[in-house]
Formats: sequence, C-alpha cells, structure tokens
Amino acid sequence: MPYTQRTLPSELERGPEAQSQATGRVGEQFPQDQQEISATSLLFGILVEVSVTLLLSELVGENNEDDQEPHNQERADVHPDDDEILQNALQKEALALVRYLLRQYNSCQPVTDVDMLSRITGGYQPHFPVILDKACICMQLLFGIDVKEVDTLFHTHVLVIAAGITYDGVLSHVQGMPKTGLLIIVLCIIFTEGGCATEEAIWQVLDKMEVYPDSEHVIFGIPRKLLMEDFVYEQYLEYHQVPGSDPIAYEFRWGPRAYAETTQRKVLEHWAKYSGIDPSSIPTLYEEALQEEQGANTNDSTLIKE
Repeated sequence: MPYTQRTLPSELERGPEAQSQATGRVGEQFPQDQQEISATSLLFGILVEVSVTLLLSELVGENNEDDQEPHNQERADVHPDDDEILQNALQKEALALVRYLLRQYNSCQPVTDVDMLSRITGGYQPHFPVILDKACICMQLLFGIDVKEVDTLFHTHVLVIAAGITYDGVLSHVQGMPKTGLLIIVLCIIFTEGGCATEEAIWQVLDKMEVYPDSEHVIFGIPRKLLMEDFVYEQYLEYHQVPGSDPIAYEFRWGPRAYAETTQRKVLEHWAKYSGIDPSSIPTLYEEALQEEQGANTNDSTLIKE
C-alpha cells in the first residue's frame, strides 16, 4: 500500500555525513508530490543510512578482549574540537557501553548510571546522555533489548526483551547474543506487507543489513535457519506455501506466540522510533495496529467476565 510522507531519521542514528547533508529536522515531511513508496520501504529505508555492518564489526571486534577493567583505562582521553571526530568518538564510547550492557544482560544483572559512567573515558563523561542514547538505540536495533529505568532515585536500569517478547534466541546457536532484534524486524515487515510477506520480501529488506539467508552472521548465525527453524519452532512465525503460486513460492505470517506476547502497535512503534518515522505519518497502518490491539483487549475483557 502506497504512502507519500515520511519524516527524517533522527540525528542520533545518522552518521556525520548524513547529518550535514540533511536540510530538515525530525518531524518535517517530504513534499507530497514525491514518488510514492511502500510502507515497508519507508520504515526500513533507515537500514541503508545506519551502517549496521560497521556497527557490528566495531562491536564484535573487541569481544575477545579481556573486558574486566573499565574501558576508560583502555581508550585515550582526548578532547576533539572537530564535530565529526567527536561524533565518531562518542559512537565508539557507545559501542563500548553496549558490550558492557550485553554482559549485564547475559548475567541478568541491573545497571546504574554510575556503573555506565565508569565505562566511559573521562573526557567524554559530560556527553553521557548522548552516549547512553546511542547505546540504547544499538541494543534495541541489533538485539531487541530495552534499557528501562526502574529506580529514578539511584538511576537503576534493567535490561529486558523488547515489545513484550519472551524469547531472545541466545541458546539457539553458538553465538551468545540476543536475536530478538531480527525477530522484531521480521514481524514488522510482515505487518507492513499486509499480514503476510514472501520470502523474497523478507530477504530484500534483510539484504540491506547485509543479513543473507545462508551466510554465517556474527549475531544471527545462519539467518535462514533462525527464521525457518527457530522462530517457526518457537511459534513466532508461520511458514506456508503461497496458494496457487507457480513457480512455488512461500510466505511468512505471524505465529500464535507472536500474537500472544506482542501487538502490531508495539512492533510498529518499536521500529518506527528508530527509523525516524512518526507512526502517525502512516495513518492507515497505525490505525490498523490500534484497532487490532483494541480488539484483543476487548476479547480479553470478555473472557475475564465469563
């Protein structure tokens, strides 16, 4: 289904070059006479602008290092004046923080602002809010993990799986990294494609992340196996032959566990806020998601009364 409007990606997600080229602000919309694009292209176009591969290479490149000592002892304490150099340095600080957050998630341990500040090079600690925002975006985009503050007095945060989902896929492969990020992306693709998405549509989007069906991925292992075996086995996805297709084609749909644990609104909003898209700018999809959630709540209330 076609849409003609989109908002610009947030500056936290775009590199310095993309930021310098942009002439608008988040919330501004492109002219209505711009060529219409699909909701899927609208929401997932950010994957081209966010260098996911670069993030992964930097993030995983230091995973084998002894990471017991605070990172501020490992990185140079510099004070760059150039904005582009500063943004690159803050990105590296954020990725170092992500490595720490992943360890805390795997050990089921909360984190405090004091804990996280100790991971940041002294000269960059005044930029802590920006660094934390960048780290949270990376955790949500790549791993599907939310960093939620649960104690405003001591600024304590817990690390939880996003969108109400209970499965993180950590035990499904040798790689011990959460895989919910990919699941949320696939669920969102299916929703934007009208409730079912062909294999071709799924892999076209994932191709922008350099996630290929049969190529070993540093987080997701073999992506085809993750989707067609793990996510299907866990009942988050259903995989069927497209009726009447010739040549034979297959499609993905939401599975019963996805409907039980999350909603279209949660999945749409989770992705939309990191693609820089205001869900209200795609009103047909957003209204559909709201109606689906309201219908589910009504059914739940009826069952409780009975």
